[in-house]
Amino acid sequence: MFCKSLAKIVRPAAGLVRQGAIARPLLRPLLNSQLRNISSSFIARVPEVQEAEAEAAKETTSANSGKTLEEEPSKEIPDLTPLKFEQKIYATIDIHNRPYLITEGDEIVLPFRMKHADVGDVLQFTDITTVGSRNFTYHLKKGIDLAVASIKGVVVEKTKSPMYVKEITKRRNRHVRHVQVKHDLTKIRITELKLNV
Repeated sequence: MFCKSLAKIVRPAAGLVRQGAIARPLLRPLLNSQLRNISSSFIARVPEVQEAEAEAAKETTSANSGKTLEEEPSKEIPDLTPLKFEQKIYATIDIHNRPYLITEGDEIVLPFRMKHADVGDVLQFTDITTVGSRNFTYHLKKGIDLAVASIKGVVVEKTKSPMYVKEITKRRNRHVRHVQVKHDLTKIRITELKLNV
């Protein structure tokens, strides 16, 4: 409220100042009187706002039986027995902030070369966001605890994509440069996907 009204006052006045020195004497009285009114009304409202915020905080603490909104709930693992009896389970894992939907036996093709993993290395995936089946789903945005599910994979192959020619151009320039591109790829096979609960 205060910033918007201040912007409305200053913009037309700034336009008058740029046009010439004639409008300058008109600018000061206009701004000072309006700023006094705005600042006094703004200061007068501040204690009312503080009282309202204090009352709202009291209501939230009484509604939450003594718990404030900032306190985090304890991490309790829900009952996942329905998922345990399902035949086929899927999961969503994040690798470098990219989600991959996987089941056991799937092959993931990563669009980069994993430097620290060689062919045949077993990887354990820790960033699991979803575990589910056709009928049930367990999803946590922050990530599922490793005590709930374990996912392992084997690095099958480090390869490159088929070569293709990319045309690189610049604006207002007729020259076209042709570049041969082969992107690095890493293939991982999911060997284990199970619930530990």
